[in-house]
Amino acid sequence: MSDSKSIQLHHHHQHPILEHFVSQRAQKYAQQVLQKECQPKFAKKSMARLFEHRLNNAPVEGYSEHVGNKTTIRMTYPEGAPLSDLEYYSNDLFVAVLFKRVDFDWLQAVVKNETLPFWIRLFFWKQVAEKIPLQPKHFRILNPVIIKETAFDILHYSEPQSRFWGQDKNIPTIGVIAVVLATHLCDEVSLAGFGYDLNQPKTPLHYFDNLCMAAMKLQTMHNVTTETRLLLKLVKEGVVKDLSGGIHCEF
Repeated sequence: MSDSKSIQLHHHHQHPILEHFVSQRAQKYAQQVLQKECQPKFAKKSMARLFEHRLNNAPVEGYSEHVGNKTTIRMTYPEGAPLSDLEYYSNDLFVAVLFKRVDFDWLQAVVKNETLPFWIRLFFWKQVAEKIPLQPKHFRILNPVIIKETAFDILHYSEPQSRFWGQDKNIPTIGVIAVVLATHLCDEVSLAGFGYDLNQPKTPLHYFDNLCMAAMKLQTMHNVTTETRLLLKLVKEGVVKDLSGGIHCEF
């Protein structure tokens, strides 16, 4: 999932955490942004009241004027976890999305504040955080059933196969996994700034770096074409709302 997306969820039951999603301020904020009327003060006030669910290494430091100044939940796989301590706050919930055996080893090391053995670090495709400044009670593991449902039941990917070289494109992005999770938790799901339009290769992919949409064509593990078809179907059938037109623009 592009790290620049925002997920707003609405739940009509009295849950102390999910009730944060009931506010309509996110929709108002998105409309203001689209109309270029959003002022920084409004952004700070609005985002401060929302339940902030950030994915992978989406940063707050340096961008708080536009994306809020807190993180309620950060959901990521090991390679996506921020390396900077400044991106973690004492009351955050860290939701680990685990795909491979060494991901569990990594999570155990950071929860117990242990050193990750060098030979295990070799199995990650990029540098992973060696320390995460949160208490053990703030860590969670995403139910693997959500990953399985997303990959095999919804996207209809093939089962993993042993291959001497290369990889199948059968791993969902964190973004689509988060959307599926949201549909389980809430009655209404709204997306803003999320979608893959490969016909616009120069469109920014994230709010915090210089990557463009063209980078998604180089993905060896994610099938963004299949994910885009799914997202388009969800929007057209009214399962989720697309506030910014990143998936299906009607304005």
